[in-house]
Amino acid sequence: MKVLFIYTDINMKGGARSFNYGTAILSAVLKKHGHETDLHYVYPSYETKQVRSEISGFGPRIIAFYSTTAQFRYLKKMLEDIPLDEDVFTICGGPHVTVEPESSLREIPRLNAICRGEGEDALLELVEALERNEDVTKIPNIYVRKNGEIHRNSPRPFIRNLDDLPFPDRELFEYQKIIDSDFGTALFMFTRGCPFNCSYCANHALSKVQSGRYVRFRSVESCIHEIKEVLSKYSAKAIYVNDDLFTLKKDFVSEFCKRYKKEICLPFDINTRVGFIDEEICAYLKEADCRRVNIGIESGSSYIRNEVLKRKMSNEQIISAFRIVREAGLKTKSFNMIGLPGETPELFRETIALNAKILPDSVILNVFDPYPGTELGEVCKRDNLIDAERAEKDIIPKTDTVLNLPDFSRREIRRFYKTFAYEVYKKQSLTKAIFYRVYYSQLGELLLRVLSPFKDILRRITMGI
Repeated sequence: MKVLFIYTDINMKGGARSFNYGTAILSAVLKKHGHETDLHYVYPSYETKQVRSEISGFGPRIIAFYSTTAQFRYLKKMLEDIPLDEDVFTICGGPHVTVEPESSLREIPRLNAICRGEGEDALLELVEALERNEDVTKIPNIYVRKNGEIHRNSPRPFIRNLDDLPFPDRELFEYQKIIDSDFGTALFMFTRGCPFNCSYCANHALSKVQSGRYVRFRSVESCIHEIKEVLSKYSAKAIYVNDDLFTLKKDFVSEFCKRYKKEICLPFDINTRVGFIDEEICAYLKEADCRRVNIGIESGSSYIRNEVLKRKMSNEQIISAFRIVREAGLKTKSFNMIGLPGETPELFRETIALNAKILPDSVILNVFDPYPGTELGEVCKRDNLIDAERAEKDIIPKTDTVLNLPDFSRREIRRFYKTFAYEVYKKQSLTKAIFYRVYYSQLGELLLRVLSPFKDILRRITMGI
């Protein structure tokens, strides 16, 4: 059976093309069982002409969407704008519809079904049931609309052994273009889940949807095998392991680094958390040619970080973690947020001050987005902080706020967003600070396109890698 995946990556800042790991694995599962798949990647702006052409040319029986909260409005608009034959079955998965299945189906009349949680087994079962013209109203993990009635099915347990899954179907995404758009970096994920319950993150909402172990690791053998396979097909200069918490299990880090040094030995970047990085782990990483360690600060205010975000760590612990990484000879990057419930300009200046004290090699600032089903998202709903009209507009996610905060205006949030990195680096490196200031200005995206032939040089100047 033919399945067309549609992945929207609309109105996002940065310029790099995206690779969606979940969609690629679903495609690999279906191909393994003899089904035919294709992808239409909607990037960087909304359009339907090419989508219509793809549907007409490929002739899918099923169209499968993936949606985050930021992209959901485009999915809704697309299914309103594109006429589909009645026998074309539409389904959507992803974090937004997983935690908001009923409202998602109500908002989009042309959407036939929602997949809640992990979709590998559920989508395969659905595809094969449709192929045999069998009933699809009783498939676990699937909410399906039939004759105006929504059939709500219980979830199946989380997949126990990630090694049982095929490697992602990277050919679906024109993967070399994605690598080239991101400084020659190939993306990998070796785990699923996160053990923490940060109030703003979808992980704690998603972990409750299915039963069983939420945090799971693949074997090191599987990880190394996948890297080798990818590098045999594509040209990459570096690797980014985009797991939430790569260093959660020290024995995994040790074994992976030993194998990686012997068999791969490309520079690589990882994500970790304060409390899960020490001298021993840094030694493993450095020996294996790890290039950069990314750590979430999120807020320099102890009140916002501990009480609002539920990230239980002190400023001293954060400073110590960055110091340990730096002393091991590794580059650092900090993740930060702005526009949080309870935040004020004075509290956000503490985020600037903490980053200026630590001086990571690079910084990222995202404007907070209230995800449905999360603790902080529900607080925003309860306190009527969400501007519904603004949330439906084409604002660029993570660069503007959909909230009306009583003590932190939208104008101030946007100003701080543009000047944050400049304020962090202005005393340490004026050149670096000015570059960030220009990058976050209205001309930033245009400047990047003009200077794209020199992007590697600019990256070394601003990020140190």
